Amino acid sequence: MDLKDFCFPVAERRVAVDDFTSEFVDWGNENSYLQNDYKSIVRDDTNEVISIVRDSYKIITNETLINELLQFLAVSGEEFRIDESHSFVHNNRMRLMITFPNLTLHDSDSDINLSLFLHNSYDMSEGVRFYFGAIRAICANGMIFGEILGRYYSKHTSGFNLEDFSEKLDEAKAHFPEIQQRISMLENMSANEELVEGISKKISKRLADQIMEEHDVNRISQWQLLNRVTNYISHDVDKPHRARHQRSVSQLFGI
Repeated sequence: MDLKDFCFPVAERRVAVDDFTSEFVDWGNENSYLQNDYKSIVRDDTNEVISIVRDSYKIITNETLINELLQFLAVSGEEFRIDESHSFVHNNRMRLMITFPNLTLHDSDSDINLSLFLHNSYDMSEGVRFYFGAIRAICANGMIFGEILGRYYSKHTSGFNLEDFSEKLDEAKAHFPEIQQRISMLENMSANEELVEGISKKISKRLADQIMEEHDVNRISQWQLLNRVTNYISHDVDKPHRARHQRSVSQLFGI
């Protein structure tokens, strides 16, 4: 996976408002006047305007984030790989997945490797954040352990640091017995219509209807139901929309 795609240059530019159209335009028009409390974020290599943001917004570049994370991982002693399966980059947003092949959980069918999902944006749609989760080897299903492991979040107006990442990774490893126990519990608990209703409301009514057609939900386990849902999210949902659904799964199934 070529990380150069994530590390394109960005710059701040002044913003003007056209007197005649009242639309945002690039600075330089003498008939325009500057809006002092706004600025534009521009992709510097292509001159594309990404967003208009308040002056308080502080750019945290993808390149800075990724370099700091990789530098930490390089000395952490943990083997890791950049995982393309749930990573994406657009001008305004990115998500980078890191998988730890030696930090492994299990269900009755598959290894489940601990993963990290790093997020950033240039349009105020979200701050810098990372979630710990996992990817199931047998089917590349991605999931988030948001209820058990939580997340790190930093607003762009306040800057960021990843100094606590080492502590967060140690916490994630320390919670492995709890996560493994939760997986085992879900494998031994029957699914029910209430969970399917939650899937319908929070993820996809169409998926919930398909599940009801395909299965007697009282005869499958909650873990089987969870994997049916994560398979849908991991293979049928566009990458930029997966995180929201993965967080919903985390809440519904208590992982």
